Amino acid sequence: MLKSENSIEWDDEFKSFLKEWFSGLMKGVQMLNDETWPNVLEMTGRACAHVHSGKTFWEIWESTRNVDTFLVKINEFMGEKIYKRLDDNTISVSYSNCKCPLVMYGLVDSPLICNCSPNWLIENFEAILGHPVTVTTEHTILRGATSCYFTISY
Repeated sequence: MLKSENSIEWDDEFKSFLKEWFSGLMKGVQMLNDETWPNVLEMTGRACAHVHSGKTFWEIWESTRNVDTFLVKINEFMGEKIYKRLDDNTISVSYSNCKCPLVMYGLVDSPLICNCSPNWLIENFEAILGHPVTVTTEHTILRGATSCYFTISY
């Protein structure tokens, strides 16, 4: 099982279990109707933002309260230039590798998981900006591209 409560290192048996479990979940989600499955991945993307990044986004936003300065600081935090302003109301998001922890740890390889990412971005940016945003998925690695690219309109 888990090696320690604060560690994400798993033994091979537990990692195999999780990989199979998530594989079953992704197959089950694909079986849902076209009106239902997006809701599941909306909720998972938003939940991920709450536990994976929301606090960091909020803390950086609180220290800047300015979109341009926020983008500089979040890129510094990430260690690479991921977020870039395209115009007054649009930000591009470009990942050279998939940032989803489920993918990074080898638990999920279904392109369906890419539907979480826009909702993760929506949750984070709506929280800091205080109003609705829309996110468009341009392309993703799991769907065959060499990078993941999204645009945020606010």
